[in-house]
Amino acid sequence: MKATTKQVLTGATWLVVLLAMIGGTMLWQQQVHKSKPVTTITVTSTERIPMVLLLDDHLTHNQIQQLTAHIQNSSATQTLVTAKITATGTVTFKGQLLNSDNRPYIQVQLPKNLDSNRQTHLLKQLLTVARQQFKFRRFNLVSYGRGGLTATNYVEHTTTSLSPQHLVLMATPFNGTSRQSNNRRQTTPVAAKSQTATLAKLIAHRHTIDSKMQVLIVAGKAIKADQPLPLQSALTGQSIFKPVVKVYQQKVLLSWRTQSGLLNNHQIGNTIQTFIN
Repeated sequence: MKATTKQVLTGATWLVVLLAMIGGTMLWQQQVHKSKPVTTITVTSTERIPMVLLLDDHLTHNQIQQLTAHIQNSSATQTLVTAKITATGTVTFKGQLLNSDNRPYIQVQLPKNLDSNRQTHLLKQLLTVARQQFKFRRFNLVSYGRGGLTATNYVEHTTTSLSPQHLVLMATPFNGTSRQSNNRRQTTPVAAKSQTATLAKLIAHRHTIDSKMQVLIVAGKAIKADQPLPLQSALTGQSIFKPVVKVYQQKVLLSWRTQSGLLNNHQIGNTIQTFIN
């Protein structure tokens, strides 16, 4: 009986010692963690870098809304404003940015039926006013259709300070359009003898492009449907940008039995956001 009591007391004593050791270790670890200095701090950038949208002026209001919704994607909380300039250079804005809008959208509206040089001049003027109005220094330029031709001409004739960080050109007819089906994914440059005057002119001025600008060309391929814009026309933008810029990418997105192409392709938002971010 005495031996059993002694064993119980001995076991209890060792249990108390063990618990004390565990408690002491945990207290020491807690003090160490409290006193550990912070060596790195991650800060989210608050710099305002708008995405400027330069779309084809032949798009309907519904088409513009559809494409813009896909482009906004995960950043739908960011404000979209409209910037319009007249042929005489008068700039007006519809909408106002919030202080929290660090990646807002600015949809540009240029006058129709003007030559490329005049449109480039007006775009430069509009962006200069927009930078003052909305307090930003850098921006990304996203274009669609013939808006891509204006955007390309712009980056060839603007200053370095007014060049976009990223340039995205979607369904841009660099070498014209065609109603003939052309479903081949051709990624080779268009031969000189097959170049349109517009393409040849853009290639001739490519040396003026800011080499630090990052470029993404996106083309749409319709399955079992007529291809108004041949892939080779959209992808031949590589002849303009690839020899000049350090970062060049191109991507072909598929659509099913539709001529609207990228307008209703849900992948377009992720493609653009991934490239820019």
